[in-house]
Amino acid sequence: MQQRTVWRRDKTRAKGRSSEREYRLSSLYRQAQQSIADRDWDRALAHLEQISLIEPDYEDSAELAAQVWHKARLDQAYRQGVECLDKRDLEGALSYLSWVVNQSPGYPDAREKLRQAQQQVRLVELYRQGLNHYSQGRWNEAIETFTTITTIEPGYRYALDMLADSQQRQDLTNMHASGLAMVEDENWGAAAEVFRKIQAISPGYGESEARLRQAERMRTLEGLYERGQQAYRSGDWLRAIDLLEQVVATNEDYLDAENLLRAAVREQQIRYLGQKAGEAFRAGRWTEATEHYQTILSMRPDFPHAQARLIEVQRQRRLEEAFVAGAKAFNQRRWLNAIIHYEEVLALDPEHAKAGEQLEEAKLQRQLDELYRQAQLDVREKKWVEAEEALSQIQILRRGYLDTPKLLDRVRLQRQLGALYTQGRRAWEAGQRSEALAAFEQIMDLDPSFRDVASQLQQARAVSS
Repeated sequence: MQQRTVWRRDKTRAKGRSSEREYRLSSLYRQAQQSIADRDWDRALAHLEQISLIEPDYEDSAELAAQVWHKARLDQAYRQGVECLDKRDLEGALSYLSWVVNQSPGYPDAREKLRQAQQQVRLVELYRQGLNHYSQGRWNEAIETFTTITTIEPGYRYALDMLADSQQRQDLTNMHASGLAMVEDENWGAAAEVFRKIQAISPGYGESEARLRQAERMRTLEGLYERGQQAYRSGDWLRAIDLLEQVVATNEDYLDAENLLRAAVREQQIRYLGQKAGEAFRAGRWTEATEHYQTILSMRPDFPHAQARLIEVQRQRRLEEAFVAGAKAFNQRRWLNAIIHYEEVLALDPEHAKAGEQLEEAKLQRQLDELYRQAQLDVREKKWVEAEEALSQIQILRRGYLDTPKLLDRVRLQRQLGALYTQGRRAWEAGQRSEALAAFEQIMDLDPSFRDVASQLQQARAVSS
């Protein structure tokens, strides 16, 4: 008879544990679905990970976890794309936002942000073209380019100023050409009037005063040009520019002086940009270095090492931004964000030891936080078995985490008390008075306030006596 009672008790316990397991899985699944509806990807993943720990093949939890992870990546990529757009990191904005649109064409506002990034890229290219035209004195092209820019975005950088300056320089160029023609025709009075107007608008433009004395200065023109050529051949760009500017100021059509001057200006610009790019590279100022190398390559695509340096600078900038973002998220205990950023760092630099260490710690901390949060929830709901399981996992992962040892002792005591109470009640109902009395007395030794054990013990003692 007693063996049959034990067998029934074990069967009842097994059935109870199965029901509790199914209830827990169902509860976690509903919580995951609600978190998905709230777009709380971290919490959704946490619930789904808990399901996978209990029953990996439960319903569609694995597929749902993959979908949630994808949505989290979409949100993260969209935020990074918008941040890059705000920081004028157009390459980054295009990369992130294009990925979002390709992955999810209907993602809210992603297409508009991508369009804005593409427009900014076009404006940057137009502005560079305008500057290139400007630096080469191609005023019509510069005016056309800056006009296009101001039509698209009226307040873009210095486009309005550059447009006004280009128009003024175009006007000055036209006036200057007219004056030269008058000098060629020896119409000195009209030429003087033209050059006086030029002086009033832009003093010293084209050495306008010297134009009036062109005949006297022609003797020195050849000497200036020869010294300018010599400086150009020796790579002394500043001296070449100085000498050739004097030649062009006197007669801009003199031989190939103007072309040589433009080439010297270009070489000096490239040298200056190369120095600045090198300084920025060595100092880790990646954005500045990127702009310099891109400008150099736009001026001379075959410039030594510029393309390789540009690629490395862009990699370093992305790596640094990802690591800083990861560290910030880590310090703020936003473990999922930290994991995403550190994984990006390691994708760019697999040997980045600090990122690897932080990544593993972030994964562990995320797992510990979720287990601890679930354990607290189980304690509040008096699910002692589940709470002990979660707390035991925490102890395995990191002994002494927060108040886990104390909480685990409490849970184990509650399980023991519950088991003793059930044992006492069943013994009482089976007429086993001494067994019931022993169970209730043991509970009183452990926790006199547990449920109604005091009254149960009093009743058992009264009957036993």
